[in-house]
Amino acid sequence: MASFAYTSRLFLTGRSGIASIGFASPTLQPHRFKHTVRVILTRDLPEGQMRGVYAGEVHNVAAGYARNYLIPKKMAVYATPLNFERCGLVDPLIAEREGKKAVVEEVGEDLKAADRLKKYLKNKFVRMIRNVDLNTPNLCHPGHVSAKHLRQKLSKQLKIDLEPHETIHIRNEPVAGLDEMDEKELMDLIMSMENDVSAQKSGGEDSGVPAEPSDCDTKVKYLGDYVAKITLAGGFVVPLKFRIERR
Repeated sequence: MASFAYTSRLFLTGRSGIASIGFASPTLQPHRFKHTVRVILTRDLPEGQMRGVYAGEVHNVAAGYARNYLIPKKMAVYATPLNFERCGLVDPLIAEREGKKAVVEEVGEDLKAADRLKKYLKNKFVRMIRNVDLNTPNLCHPGHVSAKHLRQKLSKQLKIDLEPHETIHIRNEPVAGLDEMDEKELMDLIMSMENDVSAQKSGGEDSGVPAEPSDCDTKVKYLGDYVAKITLAGGFVVPLKFRIERR
C-alpha cells in the first residue's frame, strides 16, 4: 500500500473556489487538522503520479478536504462497509485484523501441539539397541544412531510420525544424570544446542533458494544417555531423551 504521509495536512485553498492542494503550517493553522476521515479514492488525484496516490487506495484525509473537494468531485467516497462492497474492495484494516487473528490462532495450535508432545515424552526414553566392539565395550560396532534412526524409532515405538519440516538435532555427547533433570534444566540444555544442519534439500549457497529444514547429520557411536531437540511447526522445540544400550 502506497504511503500517504501528508494527507492529514491536505486542505482546500483559494477564495475563488478553485480547489488546490496546499500544506498547512502547524503554527498558523492549528485547528484545521483535528479531524480526519478515511476515504476510498475512485480516481488518481491530480498530483497522484508525483505523490503515488491512486484509485482504489484507502487513505486518511482532512475531513474538510474530503467534504469540500474529493467527494463532490467524485474522486473519492467515504470508507464505509457499503462503499467497500460497491468498489469490490476489502477494508485493509479488517484484512489486517483478520490476518493477525489467523496468525495468533495458528501459533496457538502449534504451541498446544508442542506442549502435548512435551508432556507425552517427559518421562520416556527412546531405547536404541546396538552391537558393540569387543575391544571397546562402549563403542557401537557396527552401526551408530542418527536422526533418521530416531525418527524411525519414534514412529515404530511411540507412534509419533514427524512431518518432513519437523526436524531432529542430536547433542553428540552423552549427558550424565539425564533422567534426573527437571524440565527447565532439560529445556536449557537443548536450547543451548546449535543446529548441525546436513546438506540442504534444495538450492545451495549461491542458488538464492531458501533452504528447507532438515535433520542433523550427527552420528552417535557410543553407549549412553543422550538428548535430541525436536523442532516443530512455529519453531517450538521439544526435548527427546534416548538411550543407546548394548545388545
